[in-house]
Amino acid sequence: MEKDFLLYLMYMALIDIRARSYENGDKVSYGLCNLLHNVPLILIHEETGKQAYENFLEKIQDMKMESWLDARKNEFYNKFPKYKNES
Repeated sequence: MEKDFLLYLMYMALIDIRARSYENGDKVSYGLCNLLHNVPLILIHEETGKQAYENFLEKIQDMKMESWLDARKNEFYNKFPKYKNES
């Protein structure tokens, strides 16, 4: 229950940030929140995690944000090197 509730809170926080970003004209924050806000709820059902990631990658391509994702991957692998060979 705790994990699902935390994922729900992340979902709601991204929705709130997205709304405030839109109101303030912050296109970068709005775009990132719009890209990611559904992921926490999808991850509640772990069997849909792979599909969520594939959908996410499609959105990244549509939004032409591949360089942003590459930078985040590099940061992730530097912080968690055990995953580097799994990619």
